[in-house]
Amino acid sequence: MPLLESAAAAVPQEPEFHNNLGLALAAADRNDDAVAAYRRALALKPGHAVAWNNLGLALQASNRLAGAIEAYREALALAPDFAQAHWNLSLALLAHGEFAEGWREYEWRLSLAELGKHARTFPSPRWDGTVRPGMTLLVAAEQGLGDALQFIRFATPLAARGVRIVVAAPAPLARLLATVPGVASVAGPDDPLPAHDAHIPLLSLPGALGIGAADIPAHVPYIAAQPACRTQAVALLGRCAGRLRVGLAWAGNKAHANDRRRSIPFAALAPLLAAPGVAWFSLQPMQDDAQTEALDANGALARLPLRADFDGTAGLVAELDLVIAVDTSIAHLAGALAKPLWIVLPFAPDWRWRLDRSDSPWYPTARLFRQPRVGDWDAVIRDVAAALSSRTQT
Repeated sequence: MPLLESAAAAVPQEPEFHNNLGLALAAADRNDDAVAAYRRALALKPGHAVAWNNLGLALQASNRLAGAIEAYREALALAPDFAQAHWNLSLALLAHGEFAEGWREYEWRLSLAELGKHARTFPSPRWDGTVRPGMTLLVAAEQGLGDALQFIRFATPLAARGVRIVVAAPAPLARLLATVPGVASVAGPDDPLPAHDAHIPLLSLPGALGIGAADIPAHVPYIAAQPACRTQAVALLGRCAGRLRVGLAWAGNKAHANDRRRSIPFAALAPLLAAPGVAWFSLQPMQDDAQTEALDANGALARLPLRADFDGTAGLVAELDLVIAVDTSIAHLAGALAKPLWIVLPFAPDWRWRLDRSDSPWYPTARLFRQPRVGDWDAVIRDVAAALSSRTQT
């Protein structure tokens, strides 16, 4: 960064130097400084569509959604086919509760290589949104496992209108998604596709259905854990009688673009793991165990083999008293199972958690805990520890 600062100072009339400096500042979470750098670039070159988009990102990272939306619109006025700016605008609109336009802009995700690179192609036509009773609609899961768990809920109201729903699903979720009311069958990646009349990407369903902020179907549970997995969990958890049984997921997929902000260092969880009256259970993938066992000197966190797959994890979650999770698939799993759920969020959260509430219209059993400042997990852990203390004392 010092070189970029020197370059911008030495040649202050070069807008690209200020734009590049803004990128470095934003990567360091110095969002106010990044905003200032982008504004300097735009003062010199108002037609710089990329700088407008970058300004929007920095404003959104500061939870200034109205300003971010305005910046993305400026970028698109200059470059109407700027797919990344359309995608960023969609996220800001959805976070702002502007669902109608947000879902339309959300379709631009399908033009982005990073989101569409694993998309399957289908021989059938894309569904036009017209409900024809008796038709068979193939719904194709996309993006992350948490997205699939969250959005599969839209299969149920469609099925109630006479549409036969079949799902193309990632292998880890195939059996879970098959339990959703209204889902007729599920095909994994290696299974032959069932006969169908049309298809649609799963995350396009709310736009096709005209879902507004007040129309989110939130009846839970809408998935069910396998009975055998629940039985196994009951046997394992029976050793913890008299204690609150809490599942913990503190980190997501490291390949996620925002993982460094949404995941919590394991060491920061020490105040929670020391809470009396609590039996803790890891909900992290089993491959994470080795790196955390050395840090868990007192053995406060149980690591059960049920977590070998999503079906086992769902069985364990279904029998716990509470789940505490960062914004990852485990949070969606617990919410879909109607499990009491505390979600710990970074300062600028994903669009689906909005900015102004401690509950969620997506998951009625969820309570949201938010960073008061960028990177301040200590404050969040203190809030969660206080809430946990109140719960164990009642």
